[in-house]
Amino acid sequence: MTETWEPNKAGQLKVKRARLAARSSYFGLIGLFTGDAVLITFQGATIAVAIALWLFKVLPLSIFYPGIKNNNPRAYAWLSFAILLYFIHAVVVINVPGNLVYDLLYCGLCVAVFTTAVIYIRTARKYLGQNLMS
Repeated sequence: MTETWEPNKAGQLKVKRARLAARSSYFGLIGLFTGDAVLITFQGATIAVAIALWLFKVLPLSIFYPGIKNNNPRAYAWLSFAILLYFIHAVVVINVPGNLVYDLLYCGLCVAVFTTAVIYIRTARKYLGQNLMS
């Protein structure tokens, strides 16, 4: 006897919340990098330098945008691996005296992106029947 699997409404709501949290933290990190680029422009750096630094920080994250937009769990998995490099950088930068608030926000958003991406992957697999190979 074969059982048919159907997603329930409560499970779909959990997946929707996890996806919203993952997207919010992802765009929050991009917003933090954008704010930092604007701030260094006001501190005297040229616009070309600010744009180059912004692209250096944001371009690796933007690679995952199409998969995040299409709710692909594999894109979230690769994002969670890539965000670990940002987390390592954030922990190193925290130990440098200077912008402690920015550094703590940077580290916190890295943790949030990683955690919410993993939660989305688990809930999508559990409640929607998606896996990383589809």
